[in-house]
Amino acid sequence: ILESFGKARTFLNDNSSRFGKFVELQFKENGSLIGAAIETYLLEKVRLVSQSRDERNFHIFYEFLASATAEERKKYLLDELTAKDFTMTCGSGTFDRRDNADDSEQFDELVDALGLIGIGN
Repeated sequence: ILESFGKARTFLNDNSSRFGKFVELQFKENGSLIGAAIETYLLEKVRLVSQSRDERNFHIFYEFLASATAEERKKYLLDELTAKDFTMTCGSGTFDRRDNADDSEQFDELVDALGLIGIGN
């Protein structure tokens, strides 16, 4: 989940974290885990409107556009649009990942992960 929404391709790294996070784990006195809290900070907001050459915006945009069903495309007025059709995803002219990760497969994994925590259809 954090990978899709918080990582992007940069000049040096295909899957670079564009955020910071602090994870607090909470335990009972007997050592069993009872909870966790994640504090996210420093999300690289400038990436939303501008990417340098050989970089991409956050993975989620490319993943969704590669995986949207006909029903989702109709619902969100996407028709046959791709990442090449949006200013926020085409600014650098870079659409792939050098690590050969498939955006469609990554989106399927994201949907599965969201389902595990109760988010989804």
